[in-house]
Amino acid sequence: MKINRTLALLETGLGATKLLPSVQSVVLTLSQRTRAPGARHFWREHLRRVQYANPELPIVVNFPREPCKPVLEITFDNASPVSFNLDLLSSNDICKRLLEKAAHTSS
Repeated sequence: MKINRTLALLETGLGATKLLPSVQSVVLTLSQRTRAPGARHFWREHLRRVQYANPELPIVVNFPREPCKPVLEITFDNASPVSFNLDLLSSNDICKRLLEKAAHTSS
């Protein structure tokens, strides 16, 4: 029963979306010494769904010891990386920004 519940949580909700094939990697940098509740919640909840929906996509989480602002960087095939500051953003807002930049859009 618990496995079914866990799978249901991974397969549904914000972040359970297939990203564009041109996305090469996603890197989250989150300092051990900086308070960033939105970024930490994004890491615990939403990033797991993104990773489950995109198993071949390299997702790296860096935890430097020195204080720094939390940053999410998305690398594409033939473009410069897109990064944005996560400071003062909620976890839902962070996930929505990631999906705006890197997810399939149905028009």
